[in-house]
Amino acid sequence: MFGLVLRSTIVLGILFGLFFAVAAAALYFVHAPVYIALIVAVVLCGLNYWLGPWIIGLCFKIRWVEESEIPPYIAKFLGDRAVAHRIKVPRFGIIEDGNPNAFTYGHYPGDARIVITRGILDMCDEDEVTAVVGHEFGHIVHWDFVVMTIASTIVLCLYYIYIFGRTGARGRGKSAGGAAAVALGALIAYFIAEYLTLALSRLREYYADRYSAEQTMKPNALSTALVKIAYGLAKSGGASGVPLTGDAKADAKAAAKAKQQEQLSPMHGLRAMGIFDPKSAANLALAAAGSQSSAAQAADPGVMVKAMEWDLWNPWARIYELSSSHPLPAKRIRALGKFAAFIGQPELFEIPAHAPESYWDEFLTDVLVMCLPLLGLLAGLFVGLGISYGGGATASHVSTLPAFGCAMLGYGLGLLVRLRFSYPSRAFPDAQVTDLVTQVKVSVVRCIPVTMRGKIIGRGIPGLYWSKDLVVEDDTGFMVVLYNQPLWILTWLFGLFRAEGFIGQTVEVNGWYRRPVRPILEAYQIRTEDGKLNTCWLWAAKKVWAWAMLIVGLGLLIAGLVGGH
Repeated sequence: MFGLVLRSTIVLGILFGLFFAVAAAALYFVHAPVYIALIVAVVLCGLNYWLGPWIIGLCFKIRWVEESEIPPYIAKFLGDRAVAHRIKVPRFGIIEDGNPNAFTYGHYPGDARIVITRGILDMCDEDEVTAVVGHEFGHIVHWDFVVMTIASTIVLCLYYIYIFGRTGARGRGKSAGGAAAVALGALIAYFIAEYLTLALSRLREYYADRYSAEQTMKPNALSTALVKIAYGLAKSGGASGVPLTGDAKADAKAAAKAKQQEQLSPMHGLRAMGIFDPKSAANLALAAAGSQSSAAQAADPGVMVKAMEWDLWNPWARIYELSSSHPLPAKRIRALGKFAAFIGQPELFEIPAHAPESYWDEFLTDVLVMCLPLLGLLAGLFVGLGISYGGGATASHVSTLPAFGCAMLGYGLGLLVRLRFSYPSRAFPDAQVTDLVTQVKVSVVRCIPVTMRGKIIGRGIPGLYWSKDLVVEDDTGFMVVLYNQPLWILTWLFGLFRAEGFIGQTVEVNGWYRRPVRPILEAYQIRTEDGKLNTCWLWAAKKVWAWAMLIVGLGLLIAGLVGGH
């Protein structure tokens, strides 16, 4: 606890130092009304702090349960910790979604809430569930709500100083130059503060993990829970895995048989007795869900270690972590393993110390491919300027159309090449979760075309009313399926009105497996058990846009050349 307080104080001290340095410069050089920026930022952060729990309650489908309805092992842990820290037992809620996740929020420890999803209860055993709840309780006792609100307030203050300084720079006179300098300094400080705040958040995640490990004395339980949640290497036992044949009647018959088998499970037996209804989330939802966790299946440790290799060896992982509020899962698991060894327990995972090979050649190729549109634009602009100023033309007679045309041609060509690399094929070979998450040479740009078959168990953001992404579970694990259309309104409407109807259905998903931080499958086509086909046209829209740039660029170039003669 002392280490957490010390390090948090250092980060907050640096943030306050950045803020006061910029504020002092604003007052000294341009007499900018810094207090106005400060008031605006503080008011906005204050509103977010006090209204945040209410907004979360509106946006998420959370069912709050009484303390007596919580499974005994969770209730005992929460009660013991609350007594030890002299705070109220946190309010406890469940989101009826198969995507395993958990979070906590509130104003201060005395009014904290802990929320877990059905997936946590279905895919984790009692030790793992307790470890996850312990992690969330660690955030509560460490006052993370307050600390992160203070840090965010400083970041927002710097941003508003930049806004005020930018406004002052539009004037005239000596103060305009000073205001521009202040705006630039505030913008730089804002970006530094933003990354410092993210680093502070990642630090507090480590300490929440440490709190859970110390209180449960089972760090390996949190490690296996993290593997299941982060990499999808678990199975609730609810996925049918029924392959779709293309024959709607046959598919429907197979799905009906799988559904009949599912209805024979203990969950549906309790529903028939009137004790539990999975759809309406009756009062004994938590206890009933906990009873099924013993049936959850997880991958073997060797596969789990292979899944961590992307976090440890792929250069993209380090870049993504800088912009993330959470550390990479493999790093958290490694830290928990060290704590297990410290208290005399065996480390569950033997994580290699060195990469088996270098992945920098793939990384540099990915970076080059990402930059191709910009490089094509610059190269085209250079060639176009050469054409425009060639032949001894004077400045008054130079046409800029060839320069614009060549720039657009280069940009369009770069887009097409990048699309060819990012969407390499319309052939989608079969694959399962364990086949994909163990791949290291994959990124947002570099993908693997695949077909996955399984059951939709939840949404990408569990409980969020308009979450448009889905979670598919096969015989080896689960994965988030990204659903994106060219127009955001279509994607939003799908999430609001149609996504819920996919939950519980057996589907076949064609798409491209990618890896930002969490493994994802970008959907191309989703075929449901009744034979309906849903297609995402984002890749096609990108291709149309690239060809449009080429055609318009060619037209401008021809017009410029014809006009020049």
